[in-house]
Amino acid sequence: MPAADRLTALFEPPPLRLARSPLPGWTAEAGRALRSLLPARWRAVLDGDDQRLLMLRHGDEVELIAAGRRADIVLGHLPLGDPELLAAARARADQSAVARWLLLPSSQVLRRVLPLPAAAEPRLREVLGFELDRQTPFSPEQVTYQGRVLARDPATQQLQVELWVLPRARLDAEVDALGALADAVAGIDVVEPDGRRHGLNLLSTRGQLRRMDPAARLNAALGAIAVVCLLAAMAMTLHNRSERLEQFRRDVAAANDAARQARMLRNQLETSAAAANFLATHRAERPTMLEVLADLTRRIPDDTSLDKLAINDGKLVIVGQSRAAPALVALLQESPLLKDPALSGAVQADPRTGRDRFTLTATVGSAPSSGQVAPPEETL
Repeated sequence: MPAADRLTALFEPPPLRLARSPLPGWTAEAGRALRSLLPARWRAVLDGDDQRLLMLRHGDEVELIAAGRRADIVLGHLPLGDPELLAAARARADQSAVARWLLLPSSQVLRRVLPLPAAAEPRLREVLGFELDRQTPFSPEQVTYQGRVLARDPATQQLQVELWVLPRARLDAEVDALGALADAVAGIDVVEPDGRRHGLNLLSTRGQLRRMDPAARLNAALGAIAVVCLLAAMAMTLHNRSERLEQFRRDVAAANDAARQARMLRNQLETSAAAANFLATHRAERPTMLEVLADLTRRIPDDTSLDKLAINDGKLVIVGQSRAAPALVALLQESPLLKDPALSGAVQADPRTGRDRFTLTATVGSAPSSGQVAPPEETL
């Protein structure tokens, strides 16, 4: 392929590039092969029926043919000169909701096979509209036409296009001849003398003759209702899930608050327990006042009088008079409740009592276990 053609092919629409590729042929062959493996009944279900009511005019009468995928059945002939019979046939056909097509003999339609460049395929109808002036004695306004691609030649970048042209005057005459059945025509196809149809629709440009199929309208309404119901169900599901999510969030927030309060209570309990344990441990480590007084009573001799005894933050202070004040330090050193006893300041003699005035300090130690307090030695 020349470089210019390759560059042009890059800018072609994807559907056109797909149509030129061998993929559609391979897909069709694979589909036919798969369908051939299925039972005949299944193939009939997959193919469907696609029923149509075909009308072929023969002079003053019209032949009615029931067409389907399986076979065509001739229903009969109706005279075109009986309006009441045509109206009754139209009413019966309207009830069946089957598409009605008009068949025209191939002798009444102009057919041409044209070679066109491959670049014309995206706008094939417009190109054929310009070709009408050269290929037919009619203008585009005087005819209805349709074209289809017969073959593609990738080597020469050419198309073989089949052009079908029907003058509007002949079309109007054929449609008007149907009388009451004319308003129900959904399409116009071309038929050969042997009964073979070409699968065209020369009515595509005459939209005023088209009729909406009641079944199609009902199917569209049901489809719209189904879509609305589906959207409503999805919206309700999202709404319910959003409400459940909000409820879960509220439950989680309440659980977090409860956990936070539980942690606060636990911290308060641990703090209170630690404080109580500290006080109990502190009290257990130090002897009580009664134990200190009992120990001092046993150790201080009778010739010693106390003017003041105070315990402040574990410090013992004794102020009194004694005949042998320095000996008190040795006596108190033997106490398991007191540590580092010592005289504070100078010992002064009291001329009135003949005793020495002293100030003695000591540190109150830990409380002894049961049976650790030794009895003091007797002093003379």
